[in-house]
Amino acid sequence: LAVFELTPALVVRSANPAAAKLAGVAQQDLPAKKIFDVLVPVGAPEVPEKWARRLARGEPVARTLACSARDGRALACDWVLLPRQRKDGSVFRVTAVLRDQTPVVEKHDEVRDREEQLSLALSGASDVLWDWDLPANRLYLSPRWQDLVGGPPNVTGSPGDWLDRVHPEDAAPLRAALSAHIDGHTESFEHEHRVRHADGDWRWVLVRGSARRDEKGTAVRAAGLMSDITRHRTLVERMAHDARHDALTGLPNRTLFLDLLRHSFNRTRRHEDYRFAVLFIDLDRFKMVNDAFGHEVGDQLLQQIGRRLESCLREGDTLARHGGDEFTMWLDDVRGSADAVRVADRVHEVMREPFELAGQQIQSSASIGVAVGSAQYQKAEDVLRDADVAMYRAKALGKARTAVFQREVIEGAPAHVQMESDLRSALVRNELCVHYMPIVDVMTGKVRAVEALARWQHPRLGLVPPSKFLGLAQEAGLIISIDQWVLQTASRQLHDWRREIATANRLSISVNFSRDLLEQADVGAQIDRVLRESQLVPGDLNMDINESVLAPDNGIISLADLHQRGLKLHVDDFGVGQGWLRHLHKIEVDTIKMDRSFLAGGADRDRQVLGRIVQIARDLGKTVIAEGVETKEQAKLVREVGCSQAQGFFFSPPLDPAKTRTLLQGGVLDVV
Repeated sequence: LAVFELTPALVVRSANPAAAKLAGVAQQDLPAKKIFDVLVPVGAPEVPEKWARRLARGEPVARTLACSARDGRALACDWVLLPRQRKDGSVFRVTAVLRDQTPVVEKHDEVRDREEQLSLALSGASDVLWDWDLPANRLYLSPRWQDLVGGPPNVTGSPGDWLDRVHPEDAAPLRAALSAHIDGHTESFEHEHRVRHADGDWRWVLVRGSARRDEKGTAVRAAGLMSDITRHRTLVERMAHDARHDALTGLPNRTLFLDLLRHSFNRTRRHEDYRFAVLFIDLDRFKMVNDAFGHEVGDQLLQQIGRRLESCLREGDTLARHGGDEFTMWLDDVRGSADAVRVADRVHEVMREPFELAGQQIQSSASIGVAVGSAQYQKAEDVLRDADVAMYRAKALGKARTAVFQREVIEGAPAHVQMESDLRSALVRNELCVHYMPIVDVMTGKVRAVEALARWQHPRLGLVPPSKFLGLAQEAGLIISIDQWVLQTASRQLHDWRREIATANRLSISVNFSRDLLEQADVGAQIDRVLRESQLVPGDLNMDINESVLAPDNGIISLADLHQRGLKLHVDDFGVGQGWLRHLHKIEVDTIKMDRSFLAGGADRDRQVLGRIVQIARDLGKTVIAEGVETKEQAKLVREVGCSQAQGFFFSPPLDPAKTRTLLQGGVLDVV
């Protein structure tokens, strides 16, 4: 304690060392100085006179006073001044005792500032502050709780104000999470759950907090924030729903259907007697509706068909839109294929009634394949594949029919049926590959381009050339998928070569485009996406098409658009179809690839015809590539008649990607 002995005029007579330290003045310098000159009151100039009058009357003074020391320090001190009186009542001395309360006051001010900051932050935020006194079992909820639950709730200070409003499905997990944290099993507490709003709806909240513990580690208090995340949860749930549902029909999409299928497949592993069935439903002649009435009517038809198919489901079954004009059904807990066929019969029945669209009645039907899932399968996707195979068998039988997949029938089927089944599996099992045939400058030997050619690495037959399976792919409706896969694979391969080989910067890639792919309404967008993902430009891609695609009655209007995008159009097997001279004049055609038959004969007449075609093509500004060059003599011939480029086994056979890379690194082929 600082002790000052003062005169009645409050002048220092003596002081102890603590007083000198408090005042910031040497002890020997304190006598004869007025106390309020040493410790100057802050913001209270009336204090010296006021206190002096009270002391003169013999009244003691006790007060906390902010003051400033001589060395500039700001102090907060408890002052106690005791007057010493003579017998006649006059004051002859005053004893002043001071206690420095500066740290206490500063701490109090700091706490008050923090409380004000917290209050300000909470008032500007939408979060609810919760504070739970665990020994007293009292819960404080800030005023924002009222906004969260809608209207003035009956806040009693009991934890039930919060916990009794929690959704029944969320109550047990919430209490478990709280108990785990209070018992010390988790470092912090965080939980999402629903609370009841005054309007009867449910609001999603995220509650976070932590517990304060005593010296024994027992939780004595828990506090934190509660945030309304209803909008966020709604958005996330909507995004999750959209990612697994078809936008047009609202039905589950292929992704969700496969998840369901895998779940059923796992159940067959646990219960050998459990069976489920898959119906693969393909609409017959749906493309005719699109072509005749437009895509908008086609979309409306798909929506109506979806609703009718839903009416065929049993309790617990699921309908999905697989894509395009295909739907799939998952039938839970069937005894065998007969149960699935009965559902398929209902589908045929509801499809017989005409559909009212655009003021007209439109008839539609469906071909249905059935496969029964059991423990015999290795993968869930195989059940879907087999249902797809059965569906194509139903189409082959005359459409609007149902076919049940039978493994023994497939295994004993004719070769082409077995081949079709294998080809469908090849797409799923990544058995296709791409080989590349160089297109060579006949004068320099430089590789100007490579043609991407699909190959099938059959597990039993080995490497199958395209002539053995592309026709089958066309019949089975698989050609578009194969064309798209080759385009993507070859484009990525060209990008990789350009990163690895300096001489590949000017290399282009030639890809065969079937008529089916060119008939796709969004073929331009498909190509743009592939080029963008592969970091290529349109001029890097040569589209190899058949002469028949150029016929005026083919209905394909995309060629001009694709050419305007910068893609190069190459006419394959040129000269064997009718009207080839007319096709030569088409502005979209950049290059003609002379059919190998012009070289096979070797007669002077063939040489003259070839020379004339090449001359006409060059006069029209077209590039000419000779196909099927297999001998030194043929290589000499194509140079003499003016072909600028050629391809064939004389230069190189189709090579796998690794061997093609080696060839490109070499740079030049022997053309003599």
